[in-house]
Amino acid sequence: LKHYLEFLALAHLAVLMPSEGLYSSSLARRSGLEGSRGGYGRGGRGSAQAARAVSKEQKQEIKEAFDIFDSERTGKMDYHELKVAIRAMGFEIKKAEALELMGRYDREETGYIGFDAFEDIMVHRYAAQDPMDEIRKAFELFDEDKRGRISYKNLKRIARDLGEKLTDEELRGMIDEFDQDQDGDINEEEFINIMKQTSLY
Repeated sequence: LKHYLEFLALAHLAVLMPSEGLYSSSLARRSGLEGSRGGYGRGGRGSAQAARAVSKEQKQEIKEAFDIFDSERTGKMDYHELKVAIRAMGFEIKKAEALELMGRYDREETGYIGFDAFEDIMVHRYAAQDPMDEIRKAFELFDEDKRGRISYKNLKRIARDLGEKLTDEELRGMIDEFDQDQDGDINEEEFINIMKQTSLY
């Protein structure tokens, strides 16, 4: 059970790591980075239902992203900032869609939207994500060698990057706990089985 909980904690932190690194980069603030997440729609869900599907960590990410792009602390962002912010958070968005969002939320045609509008946009995008797609992306974070499996070395690197002080024995114990085919690594199927048993996805 100890190794199980340690692995889940590491996986959860790893999923959050890329966006945290992106937020801390001044270059990323104004770059037109293309997102890696697919073109998820707004799904037609109500705001309350979508909000329940979004984690506390994701809501914090939304707030941090808005604050970064609202560098002058005006409490608002324009079309360009909205488009880049959405891409920086890992979602694809085309110019036409960004303009449509601005038109929908900027009802007074000021050229800007506030935090509440940005949060509503991002909550719906998070809520519309496919859990399996997110699990596979989490696996890819661990599988830095692109071998289709997570090794002891991969776990050690993730733990180091996240500042988690785990011993070699603990890291090897995680591998042993979930390595169902006993090949010394955790493959994608084994990883998916682990994550499906949790409430993280």
